[in-house]
Amino acid sequence: MGPRLLKRIVSELDSTLRGGVVSRVHQPDARNIIFKVFARGRQHNLIISTHPTLSRIHLTARRYPNPPVPLRFCAFLRSRLNDARIEGVSQLDDERIVRIGFVKRDKEDRETRHRYTLVAELTGKSSNVILLDEDGVVLDALRYFPQGAARTVVPGVRLTPLTLPEGLSMREEEITPLEGETWNQAADRYYSRLVDAEELEAEKRRFRQVIKRAAQRAKRKLENLIGDRRKAEADIQCSRLGELLLANFKRVEKGVTGIEVEDYYATPPQRVRIPLDPALSPRENVDRYFKRARKAKTALEMLKDRIPEVEREIEYTEGLLCEWECMETKEDAEALREELMEAGYLRPPAGEGTGRPLAEPVRRFLSKDGFEILCGKSGRGNDLLTRRYASRGDLWFHAKGVPGAHVLLKTGGRRPTEEAVEEAACIAAYYSKARSSAKVEVICADAADVQKPKGARPGTVSVREYRTVVVRPAPGASKGRGRHD
Repeated sequence: MGPRLLKRIVSELDSTLRGGVVSRVHQPDARNIIFKVFARGRQHNLIISTHPTLSRIHLTARRYPNPPVPLRFCAFLRSRLNDARIEGVSQLDDERIVRIGFVKRDKEDRETRHRYTLVAELTGKSSNVILLDEDGVVLDALRYFPQGAARTVVPGVRLTPLTLPEGLSMREEEITPLEGETWNQAADRYYSRLVDAEELEAEKRRFRQVIKRAAQRAKRKLENLIGDRRKAEADIQCSRLGELLLANFKRVEKGVTGIEVEDYYATPPQRVRIPLDPALSPRENVDRYFKRARKAKTALEMLKDRIPEVEREIEYTEGLLCEWECMETKEDAEALREELMEAGYLRPPAGEGTGRPLAEPVRRFLSKDGFEILCGKSGRGNDLLTRRYASRGDLWFHAKGVPGAHVLLKTGGRRPTEEAVEEAACIAAYYSKARSSAKVEVICADAADVQKPKGARPGTVSVREYRTVVVRPAPGASKGRGRHD
């Protein structure tokens, strides 16, 4: 936050918050402090952020999470500043440093008042928030700088002025209040957009790692299962070797390492050597081969279901990766986050309730000729289209042969136009793995022909009959005529 913008912000803060009372202090994370201040008959939320590139102070309407257990500095601020009255807000020498004065009555002696100064140093990477007593001694700080640093900031040390490096860039943000906006509101709008974009990118990086790890685990699992199947297919032949041993049982002696017999299962019959364990009796050697065959048969039966299950999980993670690639907004990120938690790939944050309402994971569009088009953002959203929103006469779309979103064209009992069909197909192509292709083949089916198999993963369906449409991917409007097959 540049000095000129900060001067305008501070002027409004002093006018708005002077005389106000701090009702609560929150610290959502290691960078941000939120003061809830009751002033002029209403509550105001003041944010002080030490973000390395977005350090700032202003009133905010943005909602920030409140951890169930307060962080160290937050707990200290509450002990000193809850119920304190703001005496004034000022900027220090046109620098990016703001001082807020507080006064608070002593709980035991109501005539005694304690004065504090909160110093917000909005200096980029070195940003800090420091609470001083009336003598300028540090009581606590968001960040400590021990002796030996350029400036010592620890409890009990008198705070010395901050010396900024010469030539330090003080970028002025290009912020212009909209009609009726204050400078604080304009700053809140400006920085909220930047924070949203940064948080979305951070979520995208985290989700990609989660999906990548899940896919790698599933692929390793599949490789192990295929290896188990090869071994079981080899061991199933032990039944034949056991039969050959039984046929030559009188020739089997304890202590030998093997016996050569005629394999009458082969055409033509041929001689084969059967390895034996010299520590076992002839009967135990025969039983060992039959036991291996029985275990192999059991394993093959289990693998018959297990391998396709893991293959479906790999396919599911490919669909999740497609959802990740189509993630554009905070709502998209929330939909993917919920699906990752439901799939067991992501743990819910500590202390988060399980009964909170979920945002609808569905994108909504309106075709040029007035047909509603719904597009799933996640597996749960895709399921909603087929299980809740689909009605007789509606059309269902999906990019053919690649992971992608389900799209539903709501007809409302009308005959869908070719233009509406094409627009829906374009949306299905855009929100798919093939979104960067010049042309994409898209399945178009009656919604009644689309069913979710029992027990299948979210977003999995079977389609009885369909036709295809070849279109150019577009995020909400058709691009040229499509070709119908």
